This record gives sequence, structure tokens and C-alpha cells, in this order.
Amino acid sequence: MSILDLVPLPTWRDIVDILFLAIVAYQLYVWFRGTRALRVLIGLVVLGGVYSLAKLWGLFLTTWVFQILWQVLVILLLILFQSEIRQVLEKVSPLRFLRSRRRVSSGALAKDLAEVVFDLAREGTGAIIVLERDNNPSEFLSAGQTIMALPDPVLIKSIFNHHAPAHDGAIILSQGRLTQMGCILPLSERENIPEQYGTRHRAALGLSERTDAVCIVVSEERGEVSTVVGGEIINQETPKVLASRLNDWLSIPEIPGPTFQGFLKGAFVQNWGPKLGALILVTLAWLILASQQEVKTNIIAQIRYSNLPSELVLDKSSTQAVRLTLSGRRHSIKALGNQEIRVQVGVGKLSAGTHTIRLSAKNVDLPLGIVIDQVIPQDVEVVLKSQAVASPPI
Repeated sequence: MSILDLVPLPTWRDIVDILFLAIVAYQLYVWFRGTRALRVLIGLVVLGGVYSLAKLWGLFLTTWVFQILWQVLVILLLILFQSEIRQVLEKVSPLRFLRSRRRVSSGALAKDLAEVVFDLAREGTGAIIVLERDNNPSEFLSAGQTIMALPDPVLIKSIFNHHAPAHDGAIILSQGRLTQMGCILPLSERENIPEQYGTRHRAALGLSERTDAVCIVVSEERGEVSTVVGGEIINQETPKVLASRLNDWLSIPEIPGPTFQGFLKGAFVQNWGPKLGALILVTLAWLILASQQEVKTNIIAQIRYSNLPSELVLDKSSTQAVRLTLSGRRHSIKALGNQEIRVQVGVGKLSAGTHTIRLSAKNVDLPLGIVIDQVIPQDVEVVLKSQAVASPPI
């Protein structure tokens, strides 16, 4: 047996299985990149590898401990990462594509917001402004007061005035209206946030990681204006540039038609490192698990009658072959395909006539790890005749 016989060959179903799970693993990496949830996922992958090796090598105690540990981990993960799990489920839900995408004209609103936030920056006044798009951020907001007003620059400045009671919170703009003020946003748990960004930026990041909202942050310490969209912080230099970006973000984008070149670029060129890593990881997991997989196969085995007495001959009406249902590890079944399987039946103690012999696993010589599940027919008929009256031997 060569070492290649130990490597299971994937079928088309296995290839589809590997590619699908590689896509899932890559998407989980993209969604959780930069968060502590990613470290937990990596730890689970390592534990899964240890568990698979322990099961492969037959380490009973280690396997038993890990089986108990997995049950506890599932409960802990559901409790600790319920927010992240909900985000992932929302992202894969097809219902999110059916939402109405109506938005008000954003030209004048973008210009007014750009001017007022740069006025706040020059005055050294901190602020957070959240512009709602398709996702409703209300479930991630705490505290705050509900209002309904036009986003007038004077009103915005008065809300963020140092002496105003709601100046530390965020204001929410929806459909061109100011709907809430003094809102507390969820903080991001990312650990790679630059040190110059404070609580306001971390709060804007936290909301942008959970929704598609556009957050504008004014830093009172540095007098800078930043936008946070999709977990990315971008410093804005001028009101004109900010207004242009707001117009792009708040307007409904035209979705370009798909092209084959764009598909190839998106599938293989963009982020090819994490994609290749996910594919290799899933393939290794498949190789480990597939080698342990129990499979079944059916073969037709010829019967070899041995120790035939010299004065007798075997009649051609005797059973010549049986069907065997075999089970075992995948690589063992694969290696079995290169061997000729025969059923040995001893007839040395039989006399002339018709005999019925019940077959068992002792009649078949199989490699270690292969088990006979069924023999059809299990009772074979042996017809022996003396040479004087026998029909032509087989």
C-alpha cells in the first residue's frame, strides 16, 4: 500500500462541501476581523484540531473530556457572543435585500451638515452625528430623548453646547429629520484602534460594525472631523469633500451589472491570502475527518472451494459467487479496491450429494479494519458428484 492510498480522493460532493465551508470560514474571518470574537474562533479551530487528532488516535479519555467541553462551550458562546451571532444571522438573511431603500434628497442636508461639523471643530466642540440608512440602529441605542425636528445648524450647535445636558450623546438623523438626541452608542471591542481616537470614535465604530449607518465624529481635543462607515475611520479635510462623501453614502447607489472579469477578480484576486488560508484550513479538516469516515461498499466475491476429495468433482450448479457488503474506514475501503476478494469454502469432509454451507466472516480473508455487514446469499449450495457420473467439471 502506497502513501497515496491513505489519502482519500474527494468526490464532486466533497469538493462542493469543501468550497462551501471555505466560503463560510472566509466570511466569518471578514466579519470578525479585528474583534475578540476572531481570537475565540481561532481558539475553537485549534481545539477542534486537537479533538480530531485525539479521536483519530483513539485517545479515549481526551476524546471524552472534549465531548463534555464542547457542550459547555456552545452555551458560553451563545451567551458571550449573542450580539455578534445576531449580526451574522442578519447579514445572511435574504430578507434584508427586500427592504425599501427610499431615501430623501441629501444634497442640501449633506452641505449643511458638513458646514456645521467643521464649525464645531473650529470651536473645539465634540459631537457625534448618526445618519441612518437601510438598517434601523434603534436596538443598539440606549438613553436618549425622542424629538422630531429639522436638522437646523443652530439646533445642532445648541445640542452639542458644553452646557447642554445631552451634549455627550449622539444625535440620530433619519429620513432627513432629527429624531433622537443624547443617545449612547455601543463601544467597539476592536483592539487595533489607534490611540489618538477616544470614546467618541470607539462608539461610532461600535455602531458602524453593527449597522450600515454613517457616523460623523468631531474631536474636541484635535479639532478634527472624521467619518466612520463600515468599521473604517476616515479623516475629512474640508467641508466640500465631506459633503461629496455624504452625498455618495446617503444616495441609493446604482448597482453595476455583473461581469465575468469582475467575478474572477472578486473571487480570486481580492483578499486572496485569507481566502487561500480558509481553503487550506477546510481541506486539512476534510482530510482528517474523511480518513475517519466509515463507508460501505458492495463487491461480488468469487467462491474458491478447497480440499476437494480426489474421487469427487464440483458440479457447475454449485454457487459460484456471493455479494459482500463491507464497511470500514474510507482509506481502507479505497485500498480494498485494488485487491481480489475471494470466499474460501472447505469441502474436504463432504461426500457426494447436495450440501448447504452457511458462510461467516471466517470464510473471507479481509484486511484489518474491514468488517462484513452482510453476505448474500449467506447459505451456499455445494453439489458434489463422483467422477463416474459427474457433469463436466467447472
